[in-house]
Amino acid sequence: MAESSGSTRPESEWNGRDWYVNFGERSPSRNWDDGRRYGFVAAGGGRWYSDSLQELPVGGHVFVYIPKSGYVGIGVVTGPAAPADEATLVVDGRPVPFRSLDLKAPYIHESEGTDPHEDHREWIVPVQWTHTVAREDAFRIPGLFANQNSACRLRHRFTVDTVTSFFESDPDRESDSALA
Repeated sequence: MAESSGSTRPESEWNGRDWYVNFGERSPSRNWDDGRRYGFVAAGGGRWYSDSLQELPVGGHVFVYIPKSGYVGIGVVTGPAAPADEATLVVDGRPVPFRSLDLKAPYIHESEGTDPHEDHREWIVPVQWTHTVAREDAFRIPGLFANQNSACRLRHRFTVDTVTSFFESDPDRESDSALA
């Protein structure tokens, strides 16, 4: 069942910059601690999951949500989506192959018994975090936008304003420089 916004307010016109990203941790294939530490968002397991993530443009502003937890980060996309086996992230100022990182999750999906033409790979999008929190400290209140898509245009002005305010209002909240 998809989560959805509790707000009855109409959506605003899209500003061309803001994106909602669902960092699903339902299966053990993905872990927010990795994304937070190394600066990325991920999705995969089928085209339905990865196609929307691949639409994130360099320079796009992402609002990252973990289902059943809440919003855990905002940041800026710094590179195009790539399959995990081909992705490279900048760590400590150096490009590092994604698969060589010390990761808590495998970022792979079982594809046995499914359509052999389906793309089951995990896709990685590099992000420069502006602010993040641990999943235990996620921000969630009634009326915030949430849905099951891996990524989509975020037109819900209440969510953009409220989540931005949450992350920017506390100087002790970790920012990108604190995670390095």
